[in-house]
Amino acid sequence: MKNIETRFCSCNPIWFVFFTVFLLFIDIAASAQGDLLIFPKRLVFEGRNRVEKVTLSNIGKDSATYNISLIEYRMTEGGKFERISEPDEGQHFATPFLRFFPRRVDLAPGESQTVKVQLRNTEKMEVGEYRSHLYFRADKNDTPLGQDSEEKNTETISVKLEAVFGISIATIIRKGESNTVASISGIEYSNDEESNHFLNFNINRKGNRSTYGDITINYISGKNKMYEVAKVKGLGVYTPGNGRKVKMQLQKPDGINFTSGKFEVVYTENEKKKIIAESELEL
Repeated sequence: MKNIETRFCSCNPIWFVFFTVFLLFIDIAASAQGDLLIFPKRLVFEGRNRVEKVTLSNIGKDSATYNISLIEYRMTEGGKFERISEPDEGQHFATPFLRFFPRRVDLAPGESQTVKVQLRNTEKMEVGEYRSHLYFRADKNDTPLGQDSEEKNTETISVKLEAVFGISIATIIRKGESNTVASISGIEYSNDEESNHFLNFNINRKGNRSTYGDITINYISGKNKMYEVAKVKGLGVYTPGNGRKVKMQLQKPDGINFTSGKFEVVYTENEKKKIIAESELEL
């Protein structure tokens, strides 16, 4: 989940207004926002694993400081994240069982640093899945504009607009065995006036764990020839949600009209390449 916070600085009088817009983007091998690169894109504690590490890299031309914290989200049916302070029914926060250090990182251009995340108080945990999000937020200079000016006009307000970037990664603790099952339903093919082609479908989740993996859409022609026409990496359905609506744009191969044959939608675990769910749509 990537976040962009926009800051307004004004002076004479000094007003500070903050607001945050949270956007959900498709995950890639490493998560990036602004000049910050993070690897891996999420953390999962399972079994005897008690320590994980996250590498932060400054890929910009200027030095940067990042403050690190844990925040809580719910995932909507549309796949967006909404920040919350209390868990929804059936949701468990991982924050009480995690500690991390350092909490503030200074990075010169091209420099990297590791943040260690560790489990604690796990003897108090019940069976289930616990999720919070490790949040890395850029620290910007708060000095208001015009403070060094000899003449100050209290009837005017000058405004400086600058972006403050942040990025969050899911941090999950799993205790006990999984009974989660997933399915794909409601597949619909559509196209628009600009000759763009889409496949809409639902990912359904039931059980005590989230699902997370890659979606691949194949088109199988009437002559039984297969074409990969769309792929998304890192798509999750997080507890306690039981479904997610997905819309993916298709890349139509030359000479193919999608008027016969069928589409095949395959949901595969990232790490193990195990099929989580699959379904077909006959044209």
